[in-house]
Amino acid sequence: MTRQTVSILGMTLPIHPKAVAWISVLVCIGIASIIYTQVLKTPENIVSIKEVNERLANEIEEYGLHAMEAPAKHELLEDADGALALRVFSDHCVLIQRKTLRGIRTRLVLDLAREGLRAQNRVEPPAIGLMPVVSAQGACNRGCLNPHPGQFRWWYGQRRGEWVEVWRQWPEGCTHVQLMHPASGNWETNGDGSPRVRWSCCVH
Repeated sequence: MTRQTVSILGMTLPIHPKAVAWISVLVCIGIASIIYTQVLKTPENIVSIKEVNERLANEIEEYGLHAMEAPAKHELLEDADGALALRVFSDHCVLIQRKTLRGIRTRLVLDLAREGLRAQNRVEPPAIGLMPVVSAQGACNRGCLNPHPGQFRWWYGQRRGEWVEVWRQWPEGCTHVQLMHPASGNWETNGDGSPRVRWSCCVH
């Protein structure tokens, strides 16, 4: 049987073939443990579907508030491909809009320093019909304030492909709907970057 040798610190030592096999096994175990601890172990940042829905609801409510608010700071960066607008609000949320020949994409980044943000104004959709109805039907045909001041309630409406309706209603009955793309966090906007909304009831 041919004995194998190993060189350590300039010295050549004989080693038994079974020892080579055991060393190989130990090396494989060591590599496997490194792979497990670095890649395969359960990540600590996994979130539940409930938490994802809460984050989405928070973003929807915040966007609705800021869509009706003038920013504290507004930066416009233009280049050959289009323009990038940054709107910073008083609560440190940032609205990012990228405008190119293909259209406008809008994304709200919530202030990461805030904790305990919850969508408290979300309500269940009206039980009757798809369009919200106010008791005084005749009052709905007046003009609307846009942007509309004050607090509002909101709820999800119908899905339109990858887009979903987000309804907002103010205490006096004014109601509008805007489309949101949940997967990307983008909102439907007009050509100038303002929110594209459809009013179903205006009482002003």
